[in-house]
Order: sequence, then C-alpha cells, then structure tokens
Amino acid sequence: MRRYLIYLLLTFCNLSFVHAFVVEIDGICYEIIGSLAAVTHQEWERIDGWYVGDIVIPEQITYKGQTYNVRSVDENAFAYQEELTSVKFPSTVRAFSACAFIGCTKLRQVSASDNLLVIGSSAFTGCTSLQSIALPRSSKKVDTLSFYCCASLSSLILPHRIRTVCQGALEHLPSLKNLYLFASEPPVAEQGAFTLSDQKRCTLHVPKETLEKYQQSPDWQDFYRIVPLTDAEYARQNYHRGDINDDGKVDALDLELMRLIIVNLPDDSAVRWAADINEDGKVNAADYVLLAKRL
Repeated sequence: MRRYLIYLLLTFCNLSFVHAFVVEIDGICYEIIGSLAAVTHQEWERIDGWYVGDIVIPEQITYKGQTYNVRSVDENAFAYQEELTSVKFPSTVRAFSACAFIGCTKLRQVSASDNLLVIGSSAFTGCTSLQSIALPRSSKKVDTLSFYCCASLSSLILPHRIRTVCQGALEHLPSLKNLYLFASEPPVAEQGAFTLSDQKRCTLHVPKETLEKYQQSPDWQDFYRIVPLTDAEYARQNYHRGDINDDGKVDALDLELMRLIIVNLPDDSAVRWAADINEDGKVNAADYVLLAKRL
C-alpha cells in the first residue's frame, strides 16, 4: 500500500511539471501542453476581428527551438470571428471542442481530414454562411446545437456510425436541401433535433437496404423525399470497395473480415457496400475471390 501511495505521489508530481502556456505564431494562438499544441482563443480584449479571411493551420509549430504537433481546437478558439471566411486544418487535428466556431457569421468552409474524431456541442452555432460540411467518420452522434441556425447550410453528411442526433443539432437550417445519412439503422433524433419546416424542404439520402426503415421511422419520415444513396455518393465520401474495416487501406485484414462476413453478414450498409467487390448487390464467395486476387 505504501509503495502504491508513493507511486501516485510521483505521478502527480510529474504531471505538475507539464506546464501549459499560450503562444502566438504567425497570427494564430496556440496552447502548448507537453509536446502537443491546440489552437486556442486570444485574450478577450483582443478577440473581435482577430482572424480575417482564409487561414491555414499547420501540422506543427516551432517555438524556441521546440516542435509541437497541432492536435486539437480549444473551446471558443474562433468564437465570434466575424471576418473569418475559411479554415483548413491538417490531418493531425483530432477534435473541435465546444463552441469552437460559434458566431463566425462569414465562415463558408472548414476543411479537415478523416482523422478528425470529435465535433463538440455548439461548435458551429450561428455560422450563417457555412454551406456544407461532413461529420467525422467515427462520429456516433451529432452533438447538441452543433449546427444550430446555420442558415446557409445546404448539404450535410452524417457517416455510417451515427446513432443519435441531439437536441437542436440540426434546428433552423432553412437552406438545407440534401442530408446524406449512411447509417443502416435510423438514428435516434431527440426532441427538437430538427425544425419540421426544414425537414419538409430537404431530401434525405439513405442506404438502399434500409430505405423502408427510414420511411417508417417517426423521427425521419417527414423529410420531403427519402431516396437511396448511390455508388457515386459512397465513393465521394471515401468509402472504398474492399476496405471493409474502413481504415483507409485494403489489405489482408480486410480479406479475413470478408471470410467472416460471408458467413454472418452484418447489418451495416457501409460494410455491405465495401464488401460487394463485383457490385452485383450481393456479398458472397465471388467477392472473396476478387478481393484475394487484388491482394
């Protein structure tokens, strides 16, 4: 017991030496903790009009001879930057924290890689010029008020792991014309997730195997039209034939998964699509043979 307490004390002491501090490099503010950096907000008295136009966040920054990987975006990092028009993030960035872009009224575009894992609550609330965006591939929910009052948002893509659309997440989107939803099972939509009038104007694109489920779901049946996703729409979102585990490459692991799912085909439409190598609408031994030949 005494040894365990000493270990905890040493761990606490080591953590206490990880000093966090904020630096400004090329007009962008970062919080540095250990070997990592997060894009962060400025001092409040200087916040208005700090970022103007289009900006690009680098993968790494160097400060006093030390290199730091840019890994995330802090809460309120770009809050109320009304002259900001676009931000391009590197593949190293994993998370947009809550309210990261709240009130950025001229923000039209945010570019991030599939490595992005999290979009926090109210991240884009009030971004009235934002026109289209895709959620991170690993997302299981659209967080509370994520896109609330994004009045210009015309297209939104929700990946196949989405299970919940939280309250206010897609509320007051009068320009939304196309919602692409790759989930096999209709996600749970919390009360107030949508505005009914917005649903009546929007086409919902869903996996063809589960089209009827969406048409009969109380949460989703009120959309203007509900239509099946096309092969081209899967391809545009970087779903690839043969990449069954959705890790961005086709290899021996996918071949092993193919062998397993032929016996017990899962109810995941994205997996079914990726496993249908010969594109005949079925997953069977013929697909296994074709995939083996590719490898």
